[in-house]
Amino acid sequence: MAAGAEASAEETLRKALERHPDDTELLLAAADFYLRADAPDFWKPRLSLHYAMRADQTAGLSDPRATAAMVRAHRAAGGFEQTEELVREGLAAVQHPDAEEPHLVQPVDPDLIEPTLENILEQRRRDEARRRGVVCAEGLVAVPAGLYPTSGGDFEVDEFCVEEVGRVEFARCATLELRECRLAEAAVVSGPMAGLLRRGPPPPPFFALPHVYRAPPPPP
Repeated sequence: MAAGAEASAEETLRKALERHPDDTELLLAAADFYLRADAPDFWKPRLSLHYAMRADQTAGLSDPRATAAMVRAHRAAGGFEQTEELVREGLAAVQHPDAEEPHLVQPVDPDLIEPTLENILEQRRRDEARRRGVVCAEGLVAVPAGLYPTSGGDFEVDEFCVEEVGRVEFARCATLELRECRLAEAAVVSGPMAGLLRRGPPPPPFFALPHVYRAPPPPP
């Protein structure tokens, strides 16, 4: 869906919710709309969680679709403010040493929001790879090595860093020397991992192909 069509769909959804703020179907549609990994401008997990929780309330806490939407959004957002505060208060109450900086749930990658055992294990593997692997420079986001499903098939990539700001189709990736992005890397960045990026004008002078720096091996 083009950016203009997405913005139009968002406006239509917003007006419908203004007229019918307690419509469960509309709230579920909003929760899904703001959890689309293929549309970085509309990857808003906390807003998705807000609408999913409202849908759960309007459905009388009995609609499994609302429950599933909350789980997906909660995983994508890495929790929410109320949860974080409750964790801090609970740790403080028992005088736990982590009370000031508790270990909170971290957001999952956009392509792993479904809470399946396979996705949970893959997220754990990627998080561990991030801890061991390349540290991206400021303004870059790490994409862990792995097998990623895209609209053009499954692509396997090595770890690399990608610019957080910039139109997805013009994204540059990084770590050692600048080169054109490989097909698999471009497919992953513009598909399942697009939610990591924020759209904007491409930085000059790179107006055509995405670029990548290869990741150096982690230190022994």
